[in-house]
Amino acid sequence: MIMSPIQITQDDIAFAFSPTPWDLGNQVLYDLCQNHPNHQRNDEIIAKIWLIGRSYAAAIERRKNVDHTSDNFYETVVVETIKKAKIDVWLSRLPSRITDPWQELGSVVTTHNKLLKLFSSITGLDKRSLASKYLHFHRPDLFYIYDSRAKQAIMKVTPRVTAINEIAAEDADSEYLSFCRRCQWLKDSIQERFKKDLTPRQIDKILLRITENSRRNN
Repeated sequence: MIMSPIQITQDDIAFAFSPTPWDLGNQVLYDLCQNHPNHQRNDEIIAKIWLIGRSYAAAIERRKNVDHTSDNFYETVVVETIKKAKIDVWLSRLPSRITDPWQELGSVVTTHNKLLKLFSSITGLDKRSLASKYLHFHRPDLFYIYDSRAKQAIMKVTPRVTAINEIAAEDADSEYLSFCRRCQWLKDSIQERFKKDLTPRQIDKILLRITENSRRNN
């Protein structure tokens, strides 16, 4: 296997499996999406997009042109746009489990791009991070968590993306596609070296640790 610039250690793996003070808060969001997975009721839509966005510094009300109050924006623009979309259909078509990631993650990346375009139509901005996090809480087994911190960290522990397998995606946001390719490479590398099958959340914990270590060392 091609080696990455920085090697993951046994301590990183242990950290990925260790509890954190944030676990309870994240579990509240997982439970919210599990108990209210659909996108037809106004209160369910508002609760999920509001709480996930605010919790992860990716609020949907941060937009290009502000012509509604925050509450009015959620109750009219956000709710009506999401209800007209086919998010429930998109989610229902995802694989129940991943057995061949380099093929099956294509539908995951394509679904992310659909939601990214939907959020862009609402905000006028690329809400790449919000789209990944919103989908992650609905399908935590499938969606890798993207933000600028994770993007910088993943580049430190993976080879050049040209050296990584392709993910066959019908329609993809190129940045999230590259990020997922790197995340899957890292997941495979950890499986090979440590015999541990990490979840997207555990991958994110390692990336967070890399970011924090880099800040301490600078």
